Amino acid sequence: MSKEERDYFENEENIGEMLNRFKRSLALGRKSYFDVSEFERIVEQLLDEGDINGSEIAARQGIQIHPGAVPLQLKYAQVLISKGKYQYALKYLEMAEKVELTNPDVHLMKGTAWLLTGETKNAERSFRKALKYAGEEKDDILYHMANAFVQSGDIKKAVEHFEQSLLINPENEQALYDLGFYSDQSGDFQKSIEYYNRYLDIDPFNFSIWFNLGISYNKAGNYEKAIEAYEFALALNEDFDQSLFNIGNAFANAGKFREAIERYNDYLEFDPENDDAWSYIGECYLNLDEHDKATFYYRKAIKLNVDNDAAWFGLGLVNWVEKKLTKSVQYIKKAIKIDSLNPEYLMTLAKVYKEQEHPVLANKALSEAAGIEADNPEIWLTWVELLCEQKDVSRAITVLKNGLNTCNDPRLKYRMVSLLLENHQEKDALNMLTDAMNQDFVQLNYLYDVYPKALKNKRLKKIVDRFREQKELFG
Repeated sequence: MSKEERDYFENEENIGEMLNRFKRSLALGRKSYFDVSEFERIVEQLLDEGDINGSEIAARQGIQIHPGAVPLQLKYAQVLISKGKYQYALKYLEMAEKVELTNPDVHLMKGTAWLLTGETKNAERSFRKALKYAGEEKDDILYHMANAFVQSGDIKKAVEHFEQSLLINPENEQALYDLGFYSDQSGDFQKSIEYYNRYLDIDPFNFSIWFNLGISYNKAGNYEKAIEAYEFALALNEDFDQSLFNIGNAFANAGKFREAIERYNDYLEFDPENDDAWSYIGECYLNLDEHDKATFYYRKAIKLNVDNDAAWFGLGLVNWVEKKLTKSVQYIKKAIKIDSLNPEYLMTLAKVYKEQEHPVLANKALSEAAGIEADNPEIWLTWVELLCEQKDVSRAITVLKNGLNTCNDPRLKYRMVSLLLENHQEKDALNMLTDAMNQDFVQLNYLYDVYPKALKNKRLKKIVDRFREQKELFG
């Protein structure tokens, strides 16, 4: 055993012994003596364990025994901030500042407390002081400032400070991890991939980073790279069976349903009661048009968990494809009862109702879907299609106007052009056409797909040709 390993285990034993002695003294209603550094470690350990009340007692006892110890005042302030007692924390930090004016941790914690009370200017003033006295630890101070912004809910500011920390110390693994995570959460998957890969350049054996990288690749649509990353995670930690599950997801997303089924089955060897895995296998078989097998796996998922809405929905899809429309409606309704806020379920229900020739019910389902996810263009386009089939162009225009109030997708504008032309409102149609082309000229073909008559409209063709010429001229 190396000296570092020996020191680590000795430290672990020491903190365990100190913690047990502290907890025994609490149970007996007594106070035990610990020096300042020992109280610090006890408070830290209790915070790590989530025992905030215990950590508060330890910090208070430490201050009673060592009243002038700034490190314990800082620990107590940290505990108070964790409990949301920001003003009380500031009182202790003011005392600490009088003793150690140049301690960056004092100002960092003051800034955090001010920030969480909404006093932004005071927070900025304290943060500036923390950086002023940070010396060679500026990257660490910036990193903790970023975490304060995370606590306050200002993720944009947090990311800015994580990036500043990284500029000073490009190998700050914590900053790389957080930037990878928050980039993924904000939908910037390419940035997330970049940060995770930079982390792995420093520590290539961190299985959890490989796993997170796989998630970002999967969301970015790079399924081959996602599978590769998940497999690295699994190779580094063979007990991390979630990697198998996610490899199955990536194969399914790539349309490789046989490979996905194989990996889901591998996962089920570790967790045979996982109803989601059974349901996803059912979905793979549905995509392979093997309906009997899909039904078997969906039913197995429901047997394990009667509230698995995806499995009920899957049964609804199987029966829809097989034209068993009444059963399909029953199953989709069960899925909706479990998850009433899923617009996909309602959209599909509307399509089944349409096949059943129940237009009123179909319209109602689409209206509910639009109420849930008004920025989803597919809902509005599906609804317009239904109304056009019912020869109700006027209502389709009204519905699409509502859609354009909440969804800025260019396809909705091109679809509106088609409706206005059909309704003999050519002037309005051509104005909308210009708006749509300015937003996304490439999507013009969508107009011709849904309304081929537009190709024969001379005024429309003239406007399109002029717009194309200007675009080529000015770029």
